[in-house]
Amino acid sequence: MMRICGLDVATKTGWCIADGNAYQTGLFDAGKIGKRKVSCEAERNANFRQWLWSLIKTGDVQAVAIERRAVANMKKKVKDPVTGKVVVKEVTNDATAATLSYLNNCAQEVCFSLNVPFQIVAVQSWRKSFLGDLKPDPKKEEDWKDVAKRVCQMMKIQAKSKDAAEAAGVAFWLQTQMKLQRAQAPAGGLFDMGEAL
Repeated sequence: MMRICGLDVATKTGWCIADGNAYQTGLFDAGKIGKRKVSCEAERNANFRQWLWSLIKTGDVQAVAIERRAVANMKKKVKDPVTGKVVVKEVTNDATAATLSYLNNCAQEVCFSLNVPFQIVAVQSWRKSFLGDLKPDPKKEEDWKDVAKRVCQMMKIQAKSKDAAEAAGVAFWLQTQMKLQRAQAPAGGLFDMGEAL
């Protein structure tokens, strides 16, 4: 089996190592070292890089999928001060966008330095593969992360956080892509032993 890793990169990064039907998930907070908050962005970035290097090496990861970083505009649920109703509002947070961009590039650099192949996947692509036709239920005030958590529960993947659930979706997408590539590869000799996914 090939051990692959899915990453939902942010200051709190959801991760998943998948090996066949076995999924191990978690959440890493780059903003903390133990219980202490990092003192600056450089310490956060170094903390993230060291953690990811260790995850890939000790997890014997052979391929990585990284969710493409989000654009600067994000949707946020806020309470309308006039009506008191919860509404979805688009906000721009340049500091968050810069952090996501840096950490995403850092993840690519770590993979590259370890000679581990990686792919960048758009959120729409992995969600279509992992969630199928499921959508957030507005009656339950669900978002896409809630749907990923629900799919993990159906697949018996223990994802304690929504970000870890999304990382499981990213890992699932990579497994699917690798199986498709293998199925479309030219046939080898009778005794060629390929690696099972």
